[in-house]
Amino acid sequence: MSDDPVTGAPHRQKLAETTMAIYAAITLLGVIAAASWKGIFVDEVELVVIIIATTVTVAVAHLWAAAAAHRLVAGSPLTREDWREEGRLFLSVLLVGGLSVGAFLLAQIIGLELAGSVAITLLMLVAVLFVVGVVGGRREQRTWPRSLSLGLIDASIGIVILLVKVTFGA
Repeated sequence: MSDDPVTGAPHRQKLAETTMAIYAAITLLGVIAAASWKGIFVDEVELVVIIIATTVTVAVAHLWAAAAAHRLVAGSPLTREDWREEGRLFLSVLLVGGLSVGAFLLAQIIGLELAGSVAITLLMLVAVLFVVGVVGGRREQRTWPRSLSLGLIDASIGIVILLVKVTFGA
C-alpha cells in the first residue's frame, strides 16, 4: 500500500487513525445519547466529564487491547515503533473527543440550553461521519453526487445509533 499523497503517512497508518476516529465518533454518539435520555447528567459539567471519560476510556482500551493482542499473536511486546503508531491512534480518538467537547462548549457559549447543546454535539458527531463518507468518496474519485450519497450513508449509521438508543430505552 502506498503512502498518502497529501500527508506522506503510510496508508495503513492513515487507515488505522481514521478507523479509530470513526469508532470514537460512533461510541460517543451512543454514550451521549444514552446519558442524555436516561438523565444520567444534570448539568453541563457532568456531560463534559462523561465525554472526556468516554474518550479517554476508548483510547486507553484500544491501547491496552493492542498491547495484549500483540503479545498473544506475535509472542512479544510492542516495539517502539508499534507504540508510536498506537500513540497516533490514541490521539485520533482524543481529537474526536475534543471536537465533541468543543461543539458542546460552543453551543453553551452561544446561549443554548443543555438539551440544545447536547443536540449540537450529537449533530457534530453525525457530521463527522458524513464528512468521512464524502471525503472517502472523493478520494476514490467518485462523482460529487455519489460522494454525497456515501456521506449520507455513513451519517445514517450515527442516526440509526441515536434511534436505537431512543427506541430501546437508551
